[in-house]
Amino acid sequence: MRSILSISLPPNKKKDIEGRAKKANMTLSAYIMYTVELEKQLIGEDELVKRAKRAELDYKNGKTKELRSLADLMNE
Repeated sequence: MRSILSISLPPNKKKDIEGRAKKANMTLSAYIMYTVELEKQLIGEDELVKRAKRAELDYKNGKTKELRSLADLMNE
């Protein structure tokens, strides 16, 4: 079952979203649902800061390796 969501947008924002949906070959509803699902996959600011701090700690503790090429990474 579907329900209706009505939102108010400035004309230029509405036109932008409609254009993006058309370019993606999606209906407006499908495009909005798609973008909401993508947004769910993004990490939050707190998680980003946590990961950056952990990476910095790993670097300071010598737990990182200097790679000169993608081949170096693949050979690890």
